[in-house]
Amino acid sequence: MRIPLTRMQTDYFIKGCGASAMAFVDVMLRETNATFTIVDRRAAPGGHWNDAYPFVRLHQPSVSYGVPSRALGHARKDSAGLNQGLYELASGIEVADYYHQLMRDTFLPSGRVRYYPVNEVLSDEYSRGASFVSLLSGERQHVEIHKKFVDATMLNTEIPLTHSLKFEVAAGVACIPPNDLVRVAPQHRRFTVLGAGKTAIDSVLWLLTHGVAPDAITWVLPRDSWLLNRAYFQPGEENFELAAGALANQTEIAASAKSLDELCERMEAKEIWLRLDTTVWPTMIHGATVTHAELQQLRRVGRVIRKQHVRRLEQLCMILTNDAIATHPNELYVDCTASALGGNVNDRRPVFSSGVIRLQMVRQFQPTFSAAFIGHVEAAVADETEKRKLTQVAPMTDTVQDWAAMMVASLTNQGNWSADKDLVDWLANCRLDLFTGQIKSVKAADTAKVALLTRMREYAGAAVRNLHRLAQAGA
Repeated sequence: MRIPLTRMQTDYFIKGCGASAMAFVDVMLRETNATFTIVDRRAAPGGHWNDAYPFVRLHQPSVSYGVPSRALGHARKDSAGLNQGLYELASGIEVADYYHQLMRDTFLPSGRVRYYPVNEVLSDEYSRGASFVSLLSGERQHVEIHKKFVDATMLNTEIPLTHSLKFEVAAGVACIPPNDLVRVAPQHRRFTVLGAGKTAIDSVLWLLTHGVAPDAITWVLPRDSWLLNRAYFQPGEENFELAAGALANQTEIAASAKSLDELCERMEAKEIWLRLDTTVWPTMIHGATVTHAELQQLRRVGRVIRKQHVRRLEQLCMILTNDAIATHPNELYVDCTASALGGNVNDRRPVFSSGVIRLQMVRQFQPTFSAAFIGHVEAAVADETEKRKLTQVAPMTDTVQDWAAMMVASLTNQGNWSADKDLVDWLANCRLDLFTGQIKSVKAADTAKVALLTRMREYAGAAVRNLHRLAQAGA
């Protein structure tokens, strides 16, 4: 039986219902009278948070994540654990529930949001509207778009639960995503963690903090990473000079480093960047943050295998790129090899183009802030050329060269925002912006704070020029 096509109308059609989509709609609901149709393959809002492993946490303070209109967490500091003394990091369960409540209690009751979970957008042809189909019933619907199509899938990330393995696993070998670690770990006494990113770090820390002996853990680390010192990315008036000091140091280094290697060395000397092993030069930077306490734990791992990828897991043997490693009969492999970048690291398509908004990052490592800001620009700025000027893409990074290019866009955007009083006022009142409000409130009598801000401003232009040179030289 042929299922009839249902037709409807909307101002904004949004593909995806992850964190970026929610931040964009949250701002637009408050700053416009527009209507929204949201279509997503998942069964609940929140994107990949619905598939996250049970011990995942944000690696930035909860107060800087989510949507502007709704607080996440309690704005308190952890009194114990590896994040002790720093602002709390929401768990994956908290974040997923946050988005579920936002849809139920705010978006849908507004009467201006239609939400279609377990549906798939059928075409990237937007000029005549958009069509989508239910993944369960097969019902097809077409939406006439009055204003714009919003692609909220640009910042999609691969996660272990749903990605495809890039290596072979022999029958009978226990290889699991970290989602199953809590349940399966008690049946094993030896563990091998595969991967170099935040998920691998979280898995290693979970094993160590739950009593697994360091010598019982093997870590296959294809690339070492530069890690961000979480202590320098803290909100609150009490942290202003520490955070602003780190930003001032970073800007000065970016303005004067003669090479990417020198930039890394100086960032490490100021402890803005950290690394697992000071004798191993990292080649990756994905924006993961750690504390010194976490780093001390990670350095306890009994065996670290570097610069190799897994090719095949066999009974009693792990086949690597250039080696074969004997393993324990009771070995549990934890697959953390999914790419956090989701393949979009080189996608620099503009945020604003004809009839389309692509939710990209416009500030370094800040996806939800970026989406909220884009929502405000769409609501408040009429000229399309000006919109593009304010939203240069600062994409996710893989290498230090990528980081330099990302910072060029991020610093350029910040300079353009600072020249617009209305934007500065909006940023100062945006929950997701950690520092603009504090910067705006600095008094001339606060000489120490003024000196830090002066350093940042003095070096900002040179930093953009030098980082552009470094990024091009490394190409």
